[in-house]
Amino acid sequence: MGTPAFTDAVIAHLGSTPRQLEPVSYRPGGIRVRLSETPRPEKRLVGVDVFLDWDEAGRDPEILGKQLAALDGNGLALRMITNRGVKVYPGGIPETFCTDHWRCRFTAIDDTAAFSQILDLLSRVDGAGLEVIKTEHLYTFDGVPGFSLGGGE
Repeated sequence: MGTPAFTDAVIAHLGSTPRQLEPVSYRPGGIRVRLSETPRPEKRLVGVDVFLDWDEAGRDPEILGKQLAALDGNGLALRMITNRGVKVYPGGIPETFCTDHWRCRFTAIDDTAAFSQILDLLSRVDGAGLEVIKTEHLYTFDGVPGFSLGGGE
């Protein structure tokens, strides 16, 4: 039996009671599922990963790092830069092959950030002529990071 024939058979039997299996009957009002009360964890915004498309200065992470570190302020500071998952700033290995896709992690100086601080940072990054291609907010849940740590963190 092909799909069209099977579909026709299902339609022809809508509303019928099964002949080979015992019919199922539900209580009036349907099935009720009781969920246990799970307390919500404390969710705290602690920073942002800013992803850049940057293909300048020979893709030298030291140059990009210094340019971004100059944008620190308003409670956020550059913590590190990774490229292809490898930490390249600060203290990267010069031989690391870098592409034009950079993850730049900024974290809150006092362990808590506000969305307005992130918007301000993004405005500074844009004003510096850097192309932001994506962002990811960094949250902790009951003090546990809900994001992947970078190399060396």
